Amino acid sequence: MKTAFISGLFATATITTGLFAEIKTASATNFVWDSSWTQPTILSKQKTGFDDTPFQKFVQKEGLEIANSGQFLLDPSKLFMKYAHDVNVFFINEGAGFRNQLAFTANGGTKKTGLVFNDIACAGAGCVGAWGGDTLKLGDGVNLGKMNAKTQLDFKLRANGFNGGKNIFGTQTKYNEDGLQHVVAYAYNNFIVLGFEDLFGAKGATGGRNQNSDRDFNDVVVVLDIGKKNVQALTKTTPEPSVTMSLGAVAAIGMYGLRRRRKVEAVNVSES
Repeated sequence: MKTAFISGLFATATITTGLFAEIKTASATNFVWDSSWTQPTILSKQKTGFDDTPFQKFVQKEGLEIANSGQFLLDPSKLFMKYAHDVNVFFINEGAGFRNQLAFTANGGTKKTGLVFNDIACAGAGCVGAWGGDTLKLGDGVNLGKMNAKTQLDFKLRANGFNGGKNIFGTQTKYNEDGLQHVVAYAYNNFIVLGFEDLFGAKGATGGRNQNSDRDFNDVVVVLDIGKKNVQALTKTTPEPSVTMSLGAVAAIGMYGLRRRRKVEAVNVSES
């Protein structure tokens, strides 16, 4: 998605097909999932003090497509850490039958890669999906370490990776094998909200590698903490009235609630 919030109001950026500017040494073109990565320490919201409640409204209603989602994307040339900051990622929710994994890359001022969450599964009150596993609670967070100024971040979702899935979807749409957008983003309350779609192919498409995707971008929802000054720097753009939406409109299409559309059967996740 492409709309940026400033103090709860929208300021839109240029419509694009990706989320981050291209990374030179760790781009999607040469990204390799590293099996030696280990899960960073997961801290509860009771320990970090992070409140996930305000962000639950961005968990898309189950099975409801976010149509023309490109209009909500933050400008990929702007999502860049102008200032050094200790970066954290917080789990908001998941609506997936898959056991997804999430990784990150950093390039520029800081260069490193690593795992964010090894097994994204949520069960219990407030969770959109509950089809096996109970590894994360709403608001759980991990620390990715201090990132220097001029650092570019990117994130990769490995669909059903905990169970051996091989489809990897990133913020660079042109590098996703199905050629489709798999990440939407918002800036809100000085944080960045990222929502991922984990199914291969266009909405409702079946056959071959297509997986009857609903394009609801609620399969993994996380909040990225890169610091207030960095978010404010990213959202200093000129509003475009043609794509500006009110907070109420997004809340209407992003109301948190229904259970997962299905219990995903043994979906074909092979490369064939």
